[in-house]
Order: sequence, then structure tokens, then C-alpha cells
Amino acid sequence: KVVATLAYPVLMTLIGAVLVSFLMVAVVPKVTGIFENLGQALPWYTRLLIFVSDIIAGYWWLILILIFGSSYAFRRWIKTAKGRYKWDSMSLRWPIFGRLNRLVAMARFSRTLATLLASGVPLLKAMEISRNVLGNARLQTVVAEAIGSIREGESIADPLKRSGQFPPMVTHMIAVGEKTGQLEAMLDNVSRAYEADVETRVQALTSLLEPLMIVILGGVVGFIAMAILMPLIQMNELVQ
Repeated sequence: KVVATLAYPVLMTLIGAVLVSFLMVAVVPKVTGIFENLGQALPWYTRLLIFVSDIIAGYWWLILILIFGSSYAFRRWIKTAKGRYKWDSMSLRWPIFGRLNRLVAMARFSRTLATLLASGVPLLKAMEISRNVLGNARLQTVVAEAIGSIREGESIADPLKRSGQFPPMVTHMIAVGEKTGQLEAMLDNVSRAYEADVETRVQALTSLLEPLMIVILGGVVGFIAMAILMPLIQMNELVQ
């Protein structure tokens, strides 16, 4: 659902980038060349447009090299253990998406652990398997440390709570489940609650991101049109 939500904004971003690049390289230089020949003082936004257009038209190959080079370096970095840990730690602190990433991870962990325990899998083995479905290196480290604490005689909830990475609702429900002997049922309740929360947030993101991308793209194209048309209007007024 998260990937599907991001698909449309990403597509809009790519289309917008291609459209703006075409305008900057093929259209803007021809029109702004007229202004330079007239020697008239141009508004600041028109001068900014000409500056950006000259950079894109003159150094497009360097821009492409930087984009693909940065993408390649990022993929190499994120494949390392240190890079993956830092990236996953940052992803939990992002505005909007950080909360969503954490909710998805909690829903996966709770659902998997509840299913394994209900099937008779030993607790430590079930924790190890559930750790692998989190999809986040930072949270996986927390669970690995919790497994070590549980081997030493601690409860499940205490080390997860100390980490500060598991929401209070999760640790509280786990603590209640341990005391009442209904850990599987409590984990199942947590997973259902977080899955419903993820569903709501994804729908909200879908409804907000699409018009937001349209507004941004329209704003960029509108800025280009204004930067070109305003000097023409001023010239027409002077001629009149």
C-alpha cells in the first residue's frame, strides 16, 4: 500500500522534471534571447530563469552524471551494514513517513510473533523469526538486544520499552499479555490496530500527495510562464 501510494507522486515528479527540463533547454533560451538583444532591464525572476536555463542547457551532461553517480553511491552505501543502520534510523524520524514506517514494522512484528507463538514455536525462536520481518535494521538491533535480555531472565516488554523504539501501546500490551498468559491475543490486537492505522494514514497520504504534486508542478510551470510573459507585457506598455 505504501509503495502504491508513492507510485503516482513519483511518476508525476518524473514527468514534471522532463517537462521542465524541456522548457529550460528548448523553449526558454529562444524566448529570453529576445530580451537580451533589447538591452532592457529584466525582473529578478526573469534573470533567475535565464540563469537556471543556462546552467541546465550548458551542463545537462554534468547534472545527469551527478544524479546517476549519487544514486549509485547511495545504493552501494545502503547495502553496507553501517549504511543500512543509519538509513533505517533516519527513516524512523522522517516527518509523516517515519511514523508510517514504524507502524508497518510494528504490525509485521506483532502479527508474525502472535502467529508463531500460537503455533507452538518457542518464544526465543519466534522472536528471532519476527525480528527478520521488521524490515528495519535499527528495530532489528533492538529486538536482538531484547532476545539477549530475555535469555538472562528478563520479561519481553522491559527491554523493548527501554529502547524507546517500540511505541508504549506495544510494550504495554505485551506486558499485559505476559502477566495474563494471553500474549498471542494481545499481539494480535496490536497488529490489527496498527494495520487499521496504516490503512487510514495511507488513504490520507493518497488524498494529499496527488493534489500537492499537481500544485507544485503547476507552480513551477506558472513561474516559467510569468518570467517570460511579464517582460513582454512591460515591453508592450512601453511601446504603447
